[in-house]
Amino acid sequence: MLFRKTFPVGPLRCNCTILACEQTQEAVIIDPGGDALGISQIIEHHQLTVKAIIHTHAHVDHMYCTSEIHQAHGGIRYLHPGDKSLAQTLSIQAAWIGLPPISTPTIDTYMEDGDTILFGQKHALVLHTPGHTPGSVCFHVEHEQQQPLLFAGDTLFHRSVGRTDLPGGDIKTLTHSIKQKIYTLEPDTLVIPGHGPNTHIGQEAVKNPFVQA
Repeated sequence: MLFRKTFPVGPLRCNCTILACEQTQEAVIIDPGGDALGISQIIEHHQLTVKAIIHTHAHVDHMYCTSEIHQAHGGIRYLHPGDKSLAQTLSIQAAWIGLPPISTPTIDTYMEDGDTILFGQKHALVLHTPGHTPGSVCFHVEHEQQQPLLFAGDTLFHRSVGRTDLPGGDIKTLTHSIKQKIYTLEPDTLVIPGHGPNTHIGQEAVKNPFVQA
């Protein structure tokens, strides 16, 4: 079975997720954008071992606590290389939203489209979905007897899509990513976006006012 705990963190209420293989207690943390104490309390309460800290992209509201969580719990830190330069601006980004400056977290592994990130007997498939940022990715997780999951970051939201007016954003690229990489997945896939409520791929493919299949 798969353990999942998703909760909003930080001033922009980024959806952080802790995923774990219940057979081995090995876990990944997706987008630790704030509330390091709350994240640590969940890890410790469930006696999880952090194998990886993975990021959908390099905006500060998705990476703010990466270094703090790594210092406390370890784990390989992953990012797509397309956002390498963006990650160098985290202190500037923090100032934009009123957070204290932070140093750029060390990235241990630069993941690519099609890579798999293992945690126990489970894995997350990396889908490169640029458009919101050059290195934006989604994580696709399939597991037995439960609907598949897609952690979409700021690429796709409930009835909306990621903004493309920030540096590195491009609406044509975003539209292509959603149509070719997301809407081609199973319609019943549960989408956990970077902010806001969950949705399903099948619903967004026909009802999303910005990008339809």
